[in-house]
Amino acid sequence: MKTLTLLFINILFTSILTAQDKGNLTVTFNEDAVSKGDIYIGVYQKDNFMAKPTVGDVLKADAGTNQITFKGLAHGEYAVSVYQDVNGNQQFDMDEYGRPAEPWVMSGNVNPNQVPVFEDAKIEFSSTDQTVSLKL
Repeated sequence: MKTLTLLFINILFTSILTAQDKGNLTVTFNEDAVSKGDIYIGVYQKDNFMAKPTVGDVLKADAGTNQITFKGLAHGEYAVSVYQDVNGNQQFDMDEYGRPAEPWVMSGNVNPNQVPVFEDAKIEFSSTDQTVSLKL
């Protein structure tokens, strides 16, 4: 019986510790962006930075919402990217000089005139509920 009790306590503590390793990451952005097209939100880890996001979603720009919450995200380092596809072609457009032609923003301290790097864009996600506020 003592072994069974110790096993139960071990499972209980393991599940509590595991549950604490995840949380909800809310990404907010300003509402005064152009109200057409779609807004793409991506959350990246270092190994998939600027490729396929770990989690992501698309919101209609005219939907009247300026936030999205990614639930059950594992704690760690992430970079958050938001861009608005104003013309609706499902791409992040660049001009003839390779500069962004649509509104975009990234977490951290990314220089908007340079190609983003993970180390500049990363945030530490380590709480149950955390918000990242960005301005498009």
